[in-house]
Amino acid sequence: MNNLATATSNVTLDDHVEDELAEFLSLEKPTSFFLFAGAGSGKTRSLVNALNYLAKTYRDVLRLRGRQVAVITYTNAACDEITRRTEYDSLFVVRTIHSFAWLQIQGFNTDIRAWLKNNLQHEIADLQAEEAKGRAGTKASAARQAQIDSKQRRLDRLAEIRTFTYNPTGDNRERHALNHSEVIKIFSTFLFTKPLMQRMFVEKFPFLLIDESQDTSRALIDALFVVQNAYADRFCLGLIGDTMQRIYPDGKDRIESEIPESWATPVKKLNHRCPQRIVRLINQIRGGADDHKQEPRDDRPEGWVRLFVFPIDAADKPALEQSVRDYMMGLTGDRDWSDASKCKILTLEHHMAARRMGFLQMFEALASVDDYRTGFLDGSFAPARFFTHYVLPLVTAQQKGDKFAATKLVRESSPLLSKENLKANDRPIAQLRTAQAAVNSLMTLWASGEPTCAAVAENIAQTNLFAIPDSLKAALAAKLATPAEKPGDEEADPVSDQIAALVAFLDCSFSEIAPYAAYVAHQAPFDTHQGVKGLEFERVMVLMDDGEARGFLFGYDKLLGAKAPTAADIKNAQGGKETSIDRTRRLFYVTCSRARSSLALVAYSPDPAAVRAHVIANAWFDADEVLSEIPNYPDG
Repeated sequence: MNNLATATSNVTLDDHVEDELAEFLSLEKPTSFFLFAGAGSGKTRSLVNALNYLAKTYRDVLRLRGRQVAVITYTNAACDEITRRTEYDSLFVVRTIHSFAWLQIQGFNTDIRAWLKNNLQHEIADLQAEEAKGRAGTKASAARQAQIDSKQRRLDRLAEIRTFTYNPTGDNRERHALNHSEVIKIFSTFLFTKPLMQRMFVEKFPFLLIDESQDTSRALIDALFVVQNAYADRFCLGLIGDTMQRIYPDGKDRIESEIPESWATPVKKLNHRCPQRIVRLINQIRGGADDHKQEPRDDRPEGWVRLFVFPIDAADKPALEQSVRDYMMGLTGDRDWSDASKCKILTLEHHMAARRMGFLQMFEALASVDDYRTGFLDGSFAPARFFTHYVLPLVTAQQKGDKFAATKLVRESSPLLSKENLKANDRPIAQLRTAQAAVNSLMTLWASGEPTCAAVAENIAQTNLFAIPDSLKAALAAKLATPAEKPGDEEADPVSDQIAALVAFLDCSFSEIAPYAAYVAHQAPFDTHQGVKGLEFERVMVLMDDGEARGFLFGYDKLLGAKAPTAADIKNAQGGKETSIDRTRRLFYVTCSRARSSLALVAYSPDPAAVRAHVIANAWFDADEVLSEIPNYPDG
């Protein structure tokens, strides 16, 4: 078939969805909806068309009443894209979730102060209760005392704070600043508990559209459900997403199943991105989870898919993967396949990338804690960000002799040179010398090799060169504390999982910070499902290796049939809970669905024959698409 749509082409299959959305987006009779939009379905196009319809239909009446249309999307890049495609129209407020939440609570300083006071009092009381039950003199006690002290200091200063602030980058070091988590919790709580906030919100934003709704904070989604139910005749809540593409643990699980019966549930069926063969594959992948099936565009080419299954103990895996790329070049006639820099190489499991890039110890320390995982993997986790955004740039600048960059960073970020400190000091030049002495002290740590993160944090704590996150201070207190004198006290009163993870992180070499920083900034040769969310690439290579990933959270061998589900998987499945197979299936779907032209899957397995038999029996692949050896010349 040629590349021009014919009279019988299906490229207009989903055009009716745009008309349906227009009917739902009514000021007079709003209808809330969940729009199912699978991979490559053009959801951004539908979102932009919906916004343009609202502008055309209601611009004058909305502006007359001082009202706007709100859009929440997941990344700053997505915000920029939607804003550009709506020609920077001020009728639309397009924000990330945290930025949007702050926009709603900004200025409610008395209410924020009351929430923080109540929250801090509860947190302090919980820590004091733990301390009373624990053992004095233990490392756990030292960590608790540090946490109590920092929270009490913040509580004591609340009355002095007139105005609270929030920085979308997450670098909220000032005492009057709120962090990411607090902004979401406060906004969600206000929507739940304050009828006035609900009325003000609906009056300001009669339409709220949320992209990637499956990954939006479940607390906020639940709060918005309450608002929609209370104001169904005046407020349209439009959720756009696909549960198969949920990749963050704090998103709302099985969101589609909780959509109220009164809502509309339009569906986009066409996949505009992937060639026909890849659409058939991703349909088979998700077939074990739900009944959603996509259709490929008639004018898209057939495309290529190959699964390479190698022994888990294969020697020189990078060379083997280069051979795979060379094979794909011959198969497809696309010479860019042989160049790794021109292929998108994805790992479903971060553990594998961490091992190959050199931050494995750091990964294993922090990614195992549910409360830390999302922030650690997207680069917003404060203890890790402290090292990546302050210490690493300063050390790098010093080592390169870039005095300008080093001075700029210290001037902008060090408490030693804050406006308050400079005003309080009669001799600013002395304060500058103090800051320089702190920098010099830090750099001596590299005189005899690479220091640990603990040595770096301890040095900075002593000089006050940078503000250290409270959780990291608590972990440092636990690490530096002398073990309890009484035998058995440490075992009887261990540190929490969160503090233990941070202590393990502090034990890491500082050399792991740079590769981790490159990874979360998507500047590395490897990327994952999070890093490519919403993106597409001509040629995609997916690496699956349970040996390197150690089955951490996921299990490719179970999904691909080389291993049986565990007892825990079976129990979770029977109880309606998520299993490692469910998680792996979702991530496999997301990575495979990025490819616009060709897709190479590389699986390292303890039983390659079982994998081959399973994927062929389940019609994921044809027999000639599964290779255990790489021929000199491709069959196709």
